[in-house]
Amino acid sequence: MAKKAKAKKLKAKNKRRRAPAKSDQRNAAQRVAAPSLTARRLAALESQKRTDDARWRAIADNPFMGITVVDNNQYFIMTNPAFQAMTGYTNDELRKLTPLDITPAAQREENRQAFVELQRGERGHYELIKQLVRKNGAPIWVQLYVFAVTDEVSGERQTFGMNFDITDKTQAQEALQNAQAELARSTTASRMGAMAASIAHEINQPLTAIVANAGAGLRFIARTPADLGETRTILEKIVQDGQRAGDVIHSIRAAFRPQETSRGPVDVNQLINEVLILMRGELESRAIFVKTALDERLAPVTANRGQIRQVFFNLVTNAAEAMDAVTDRTRTLMVSSARGDNGEVGVAVEDSGTGIGADQAEQIFSSFYTTKADGMGMGLSICRSIIEAHGGRLWATPGAQHGAIFRFTLPR
Repeated sequence: MAKKAKAKKLKAKNKRRRAPAKSDQRNAAQRVAAPSLTARRLAALESQKRTDDARWRAIADNPFMGITVVDNNQYFIMTNPAFQAMTGYTNDELRKLTPLDITPAAQREENRQAFVELQRGERGHYELIKQLVRKNGAPIWVQLYVFAVTDEVSGERQTFGMNFDITDKTQAQEALQNAQAELARSTTASRMGAMAASIAHEINQPLTAIVANAGAGLRFIARTPADLGETRTILEKIVQDGQRAGDVIHSIRAAFRPQETSRGPVDVNQLINEVLILMRGELESRAIFVKTALDERLAPVTANRGQIRQVFFNLVTNAAEAMDAVTDRTRTLMVSSARGDNGEVGVAVEDSGTGIGADQAEQIFSSFYTTKADGMGMGLSICRSIIEAHGGRLWATPGAQHGAIFRFTLPR
């Protein structure tokens, strides 16, 4: 009996020794399942990689964006078909070039400096509107966005560029600017033609006075004894009338002189006086009373004299036309200049005409918007473009009681 119990106990012990624990069973199951899970994960990663590659390939093949990759020596590593089409070079030809090789000489230093700062980590990215020179020598305008990344394998810092062709847009803007300038010149010429009669009258007045005074002077000399006192007075009047005629002629020549593209020192008060002298005959014929309040402390501004004269001429003409319908009050044109707190020069042209509403104060500067039956709606739009190109502002407000006030500022 004891032997049987001992044998049974030994048999159970051996059985327990041979039987694996439940944890061992779970580990074994996991080891069996592990290859299956790893395979699925690898398959998912491979699928994701193919998706990412497809996305990058779609971006690289985008026909509207030229993509470039540049190394530390600024040589092209890779270019996409869109960039090759923009420049006319093949990818192999571009790999022998740098971006500076296809950049106009005038822009190379700016491009080089931006690239160096990017490579040093002094900036994270940069943006330029620049020209590229095609293989056939033709220029092309691009908007360029550049950023740098570090290659995880080689550790090399590479530069990515995205180029958008804006040649058509740039050419359209240049054509519009040229058309506006030509329209402005044509408008000035047509208005000057309408003023020809008043200009002739303005010149004829001092000339007539000179002839009359010269005749009177001869008579005073012929007296016995000669009246030298009266003769002196007559000669002084002749000098004054001659100077007045000279001022009118000078203003006419300045108005018809081709406008220069260069800028230089401009005395705004002198310019205002020149235009008012030129327009005096027309303003008098419209029964307009002119008042001025010019700040003598004004410093010269750096500007294109012809363009600023054109702006002021246009504002005065508009003010005069706005008062044509006024019959119940004095037609008054007030022109003032003043120095701003930060040194800029301000000019105001105020009339007592029919005025503008608060809702029109901004709308009147829109292209083709006009309040005149025969107007084209381009004059004020061109004037604002000129002033803003000089770094200034042009705006309008309703007058305190009547009319409108047009103001513009120019930086020192």
